[in-house]
Amino acid sequence: MPQKTSADRLNMAPIPGLQLEYEGSVKNVFASPIEPNYLWFHFTDDYSVFDWGKMPDKIANKGKSLTLLGAHIFDELSKPEFWAALPDSPHLKKFSSDYLTQRWQHLSFSGDQGLTKVGLSSHFAGLTDLNRKTLLLNREALGLYGNMDTLMKVIRAQVNWPSPKILFGQNIYFYDQENYSPLSRRLIPLEVVFRFGMGKGSSLSKRLVENPGYIHQLGFPAKPAADEWFDHPIIEFFSKLEPKDRFLSWQEASMLSGLNAALFEDLIETAIDIALALHHMFAQKDLELWDGKLEFVLVPKRRSGDDDQQAKLLLADSIGPDELRLIYRGQQLSKEFIRQYYRGTSWVEALQKAQEIAADEPGRDWKEICLNDLKQAPPPLSPQMKSVVDKLYGVIANHLLGKTIFSNQPTLDDLVNSLEYALFKTDRKN
Repeated sequence: MPQKTSADRLNMAPIPGLQLEYEGSVKNVFASPIEPNYLWFHFTDDYSVFDWGKMPDKIANKGKSLTLLGAHIFDELSKPEFWAALPDSPHLKKFSSDYLTQRWQHLSFSGDQGLTKVGLSSHFAGLTDLNRKTLLLNREALGLYGNMDTLMKVIRAQVNWPSPKILFGQNIYFYDQENYSPLSRRLIPLEVVFRFGMGKGSSLSKRLVENPGYIHQLGFPAKPAADEWFDHPIIEFFSKLEPKDRFLSWQEASMLSGLNAALFEDLIETAIDIALALHHMFAQKDLELWDGKLEFVLVPKRRSGDDDQQAKLLLADSIGPDELRLIYRGQQLSKEFIRQYYRGTSWVEALQKAQEIAADEPGRDWKEICLNDLKQAPPPLSPQMKSVVDKLYGVIANHLLGKTIFSNQPTLDDLVNSLEYALFKTDRKN
């Protein structure tokens, strides 16, 4: 959960006209008293894996890369012409033609207010410098921003943090709908996960072992093979605002969302469209997108004079390597690569044990158990691993944007060669 903090605590210079509202594990959020309907995201070079929060290392160019990539993707998805061209994508032909035909005919895609007519709505309100001056988003301009600090301006939304209670020995999280103002934009407390296949490290594989019948809920006649594409994307839900992401059934997700049936259906339809669009976008750069997570904001229905504005959904948070599982030549190009590095270490083993202890002892925090009882904290990356990971985000940004945003970076092929060597040759016994 984000913590209120101060610029001094972050060891950074104040940003003119902005006040630090809270600190997250990978980004800091600022507000302005003269533009109360907006927030400014400052992505940092910190990273988090296994829901731990900030890890010991920082990754070079990570924050700037995520800002620029996120801004570029939001901008592309806002264009109706992008969506109008999507059905002709050769990169989507691997999926069921009948499924895609129905997809393109759906009102969410081709209706009067569909994506091909009005584009995708999001909370993205522009890219700015530290003086809140709006910056251009074309590729030529983006090529100039690698050496400057940039902020992502977004529409503010209310966040309703759940209240934890211990009932009959179980941790229960309560989402009080009364905390929502009916006229305020609000964050929907769900992570909407889309999957195109069951890649290495996917939690779906474990769920299918534990519940074989779940495969039929996903619309498949039999368990899909690992590392093979599905006929169509699937959608799963996880909690967003609890200390550890929790898998949710669609029934539980609908209740947590606070959405009516029509809006919850729209949430799913929109997520599928976005997933297909992102798959196409990355495939154009020879990258395989296997899964990813999306977040949404609800703008409530309003009446203004004779006008009646219907409630609508906005794509929120950001889109980039931290939210997506990207693969090139069989190698992970996302946080999953770093997760692979830490799996098998004494810290991850202690982390898993701490979570089991916390499940049996409600009210105890698993992270504190790991640190204080089991005396385990995440070790820093090895020097060899750190030198390779420091190039990861800069190379991805250069490759996806087709511009030299960050200088002195290797090619994507050279980076993958280095990643493979670092992952399998580095001693990770600590």
